[in-house]
Amino acid sequence: MSAEDIRNELKERWSASPAFTLCLQIVDFVEQLPADQARMLTFKTITNAIGRNKIDDELLVALNILASTRIAALDAHAMLIDDDREEHEIEPEALAKAQMSGSLVHPETGEPVPDYEEKVFPFFVPTDRFGFSG
Repeated sequence: MSAEDIRNELKERWSASPAFTLCLQIVDFVEQLPADQARMLTFKTITNAIGRNKIDDELLVALNILASTRIAALDAHAMLIDDDREEHEIEPEALAKAQMSGSLVHPETGEPVPDYEEKVFPFFVPTDRFGFSG
């Protein structure tokens, strides 16, 4: 698998979408990154790379396309930065449960995290489709 395979699939399935060009820009950006820098792509990293100054609907659509099961170029993740400034990756199931219940349980302490929405940050990780090793 390669970035070129991803581009070809995007062209086949999404070329009519307004987000198609953004998808290609994101793929181009990720492809040129050293593997160690591609492990945690934040919204800020991505917006800066594609020359945008804010997150907008078109960017969200592009990221959704790239993270979809059909394209599977990016995996979506979330990071909790707690009051002690410690970082904890949040499992997708835990985040989904928190969104449904309105309460996130701290992965280490087991205590509810007050105002968790302000402390959880999404990020993306390129899948092995990009051919990064390690």
